[in-house]
Amino acid sequence: MKKILFLLLITCIFTNCEDVVDIDLDSEPPRLVVDALIRVDASQDLTEANIYISLTSSFFGEIEPTEIESMQILNEESGAFVPYEPVTGEPGLYRPFPATGAPVSPDNKVLTSFLMNPDPVYILTITFQDELYLARTSFAPTTPIDEITVGQEILFDEDDTELIISFTDTPDREDFYVFDFSFNEFLTVEDTFFPGQSFEFSYFFDGEELPLEAGEELTVSILGADETFYDYMEQLITQSDLTDGGPFQVPVSTVRGNILNAEGIDNIDIFDNVDRPNNFALGYFAIVQEFKSTVIIE
Repeated sequence: MKKILFLLLITCIFTNCEDVVDIDLDSEPPRLVVDALIRVDASQDLTEANIYISLTSSFFGEIEPTEIESMQILNEESGAFVPYEPVTGEPGLYRPFPATGAPVSPDNKVLTSFLMNPDPVYILTITFQDELYLARTSFAPTTPIDEITVGQEILFDEDDTELIISFTDTPDREDFYVFDFSFNEFLTVEDTFFPGQSFEFSYFFDGEELPLEAGEELTVSILGADETFYDYMEQLITQSDLTDGGPFQVPVSTVRGNILNAEGIDNIDIFDNVDRPNNFALGYFAIVQEFKSTVIIE
């Protein structure tokens, strides 16, 4: 338990008094943080699939890069795998590396075709401090952005910037979308009310917190998502401001992703059957299709 002294200033009727109050706060044990969102551009033969690993230090501490013993991504159907190695001079950053039978190019990029098959399950394995962490995902396709324009509407302040985005949902498929507006600004959308139809919406940048200059080029991405990743991102957006740490920082309240400590798993077919359900890593492992579009701020 960590004791922090709060100075409680109480305005009394006749006099001012100062009381020192001891408040006990639970000290969160350090957790592994895994930023393993892999964005796949179908128009490219190779995909950069770097993964960033860090560690929380304490309840109020910073998140620092950390080292792991090993990491790989396995195609459960074919048995092919992508091994990872640390990037020299970049603490916490890991990249794929070529190995016998691994679908990795000499410049440390993964074959796009290896990641884009929607049928197999991909398993991320990480060994950290002699403990095994596992995460499972499948490739999540998406649809391109039809158009982005700068609107003239104001949400709260005249310095706000409105973006109008339109896209067409894929028919006969349940889709979830995550929009990345740069500057760690994200939005989740699902197709419940417009299946197979075109959809248009506005997104506003706060002019005080994020003033955009005329002539500035802004990149917007649409990412595919399954329902679990959609829910995870929605919780992050709701519970944190998604500041400079990105979507895999520790949020205001801990949001659990899909990365489990597997030391207690007694049946690999029951992936969440663990003896220590509170021993898990923060962050998320997802392989998603991405389409980008740019707009010039008027």
